Amino acid sequence: MDPIYKWLIAILVAIVILGVQFILSRRTKVYWGAIVPVLYLVFIFGWWYNRMDNINTYTLIKVAVVGPVVLLGMWARGRESLKNKRKKELEKMKLHDIN
Repeated sequence: MDPIYKWLIAILVAIVILGVQFILSRRTKVYWGAIVPVLYLVFIFGWWYNRMDNINTYTLIKVAVVGPVVLLGMWARGRESLKNKRKKELEKMKLHDIN
């Protein structure tokens, strides 16, 4: 396969994963947002286990730390967004009750 296609596929997969994380982070059940980071770590350590001799340890540590930090950051922003949405809805309901 041509290297440009590999990059395009990798970018497309990353966009899909981030999109799924974006959607799951905004669900009412808090644990839905933990699915993607946990699967990411399982994948990274499974990949590391199968290719132990061909991998740079520094790169593995960097990927195993940066990925979950990004995904958990999205999770935290999603929870905050849901909290703000609920707060606005509650304010609207209180405003309608007063009138």
